[in-house]
Amino acid sequence: MNILEGFTKNDDLVEFICTKCNYSLWVPRFIVEELEQDNIFDGLDPSTPPQPDCQVCDGAMTPKSYIGVRGIKYEYNK
Repeated sequence: MNILEGFTKNDDLVEFICTKCNYSLWVPRFIVEELEQDNIFDGLDPSTPPQPDCQVCDGAMTPKSYIGVRGIKYEYNK
């Protein structure tokens, strides 16, 4: 299933990148916010960005640039 099925470039999307293989994926903001809410519920440190598993390798994906629901800016710089 394509995560972007039904979405267009006009929707609010967040770019994620795998920190291991550099695979890039655009994810709808509401899904990113749900991932961040899961982090909050799990008691993770607020500096931990939403990090889904990579679909290509066993690495973790992180947002390239995202301002979270708590106002924290997550910026990935390799």
